[in-house]
Amino acid sequence: MALGPDDPGYADENKGPLTLTIASVLTSLSGLFVLARLYSRHISTRKLAIDDYICVFCVILGIIYVALAGVAIHYGAGRHVPAIPVDEVMTAVYYIVISFVPGVSSFMFPKFAGIILLARLLNPSRTHRIIMWIVSLFYLAAGIVMLTFNFAQCQPAAAQWGGAEGTCWDRRIVVNYAIFMSSLSVAFDFYLSVYPTIVLRTLQMNWKKKVALCSSLGFGYCAAGVTIYKCVTLMHLAGETDFTFFIDDVVLWTNIEANFVLIGTCIPTLFPLVRQIFGSSALGGSGAVSKGQKPTGDHSSSGPASAFASAKKRAKGSGQFDAVADNDDSKYIILEERSFHCVAEDRRSDDASVLETGRKTPKGW
Repeated sequence: MALGPDDPGYADENKGPLTLTIASVLTSLSGLFVLARLYSRHISTRKLAIDDYICVFCVILGIIYVALAGVAIHYGAGRHVPAIPVDEVMTAVYYIVISFVPGVSSFMFPKFAGIILLARLLNPSRTHRIIMWIVSLFYLAAGIVMLTFNFAQCQPAAAQWGGAEGTCWDRRIVVNYAIFMSSLSVAFDFYLSVYPTIVLRTLQMNWKKKVALCSSLGFGYCAAGVTIYKCVTLMHLAGETDFTFFIDDVVLWTNIEANFVLIGTCIPTLFPLVRQIFGSSALGGSGAVSKGQKPTGDHSSSGPASAFASAKKRAKGSGQFDAVADNDDSKYIILEERSFHCVAEDRRSDDASVLETGRKTPKGW
């Protein structure tokens, strides 16, 4: 709880250093996950896909956001307005306002990487895919409006930080829209977690892979929880005059949400790296053929990638694997599991066809 103006230590109360430390650590952690994702890509295909570029872009946005927040904290953000010199208050608020651009973008764009990942992994129907992208574009448009409000709320924009005389909207307009935007983020984060959860229930998967995937989905649920908390904290900002002190409500929780979504998007792509470090059976998948052991059967001789390719070839024309256009079969934990699942179903289908043919074959043939 914040101290009152008459309380001892009021002038020294400062949330800035802790806010900057947490944001820096989380941004660095998400950066490491993105590097691990890129290395996994290098192992599996030696080329980057658009969702990889989005993740790199998001890390850059996160770094810029933390850097701008750090400058704002240097000039007094995190301290009470009466305890900061007037010119430094103006500078601190200026950098907070400017930081909203990479800040809002940093939690928007990782969701698009998540959508691309889901479309590639779970192969939704054409109608579902269209709905996914319509909702995504609506969310993007809402984010652009949020950024526009950030600067259009005052005429001129410099009136926000006291750099010029001007008029500003009622702050409740911007705060209420920010709450609306956060509500959209909650819905998006829950979708990115609930949809794959439903699909995973239909897959035959060992517990190690379930733990790995649940950890990924857990970051999505955590991001939604963080956003809900952010909605609650934003409500009191409409009438708040000690704006610089509540930098954690503005900067920190936005940064936490962005990093949780980004980390959750990266985890399912790390199977090649996990396999390289811990071995082919690290997550309980089928390992490579051991030295000196002869492979048996058409599918076991070439591992999950060729097994999946074989099933994919048999399903040609059915549209079953349209979402997997780059043959990046070993990149994802889910997809590596789906390969064996689909092959098993394909074998059962072949066996059933042979059995049915045998029944129809006349005796004596």
